[in-house]
This record gives sequence, structure tokens and C-alpha cells, in this order.
Amino acid sequence: MLDLERAQRMSLTTQVEVRLKNALIIGSLKPGSRLVTKDLAEQLGTSITPVREALLRLVSSGALVATPAQAFLVPEISEERFREINLIRKNLEGLAVEKALEKMTAEDVIKLRKLWEDFAQAKQSGEVEQTLVANRIFRFELYKLAQMPTL
Repeated sequence: MLDLERAQRMSLTTQVEVRLKNALIIGSLKPGSRLVTKDLAEQLGTSITPVREALLRLVSSGALVATPAQAFLVPEISEERFREINLIRKNLEGLAVEKALEKMTAEDVIKLRKLWEDFAQAKQSGEVEQTLVANRIFRFELYKLAQMPTL
């Protein structure tokens, strides 16, 4: 789910949070999924505390919902909210492309083209999770090239 080499400098809680965010982004955690702190800790090979803290961070950002039974749910998303998120994302990505174009080298263009081809191939294969992973890799490389850390 996550390239842990890059994450070594992060706190354990942040590493868990990033892994969970990535799982949400690529669709490994489906809407309606119930996340149990103990089970996640076992799967991630860590103690319960960083998992609980990461889950609570995701609840505070609206990515998860807490339940009274010490579990967390991946929320269902309405079509209206999906459209709103999509509109915002498309506008921000347009800005990212503009900024990235100002800074891209020929090598960057080659790398992006390869990532786009990987995405197109994954999409053509019909493998949904593989397609979402390839899409995420392409988009986040573009964001990185924009050199806009908040984005």
C-alpha cells in the first residue's frame, strides 16, 4: 500500500495514517467497510495506539466515521458530494498542471508519459485496483512536479 522507505522519517501514527489514506484512495477500503483497531494493528504489525490515533485523525478530516463499538467505518459518499469533490479536484489539478509545466524537464515529460501509459494499460486490463493505483501514481507525480507542497 505504501512505499515505507520514504516514510521512515515519519512517526508511526503518520505512517499508519498514510497507509490508510492510500488504501482509501485506491479503493482497497470500500464504502461501508468496518475497520477494527485491533485487526488493523495486527495487519500492519504495530500496536493499537498508533492505529487508533491514525483512525481518529481520519475521522476528524471526514475520511472515516467513528462508531460506538470501537470500530470505524468507511463512509458511503453521496453522488452530490462526489461531484463536488470531483469539481474541486479537477480545478486543483489544472493548476497543478500549469505549475508543473513551468518546471518540467524533458526527463520529467518522459517519466510522466511512461506513468500515463502504465495507467492506460491498467485501465485497459479491467483491473480496477491496479488502475486506481496507476492513476494515483501518475497524479501524485504530477503534483510533485508542480512543487506545491500543500497540494
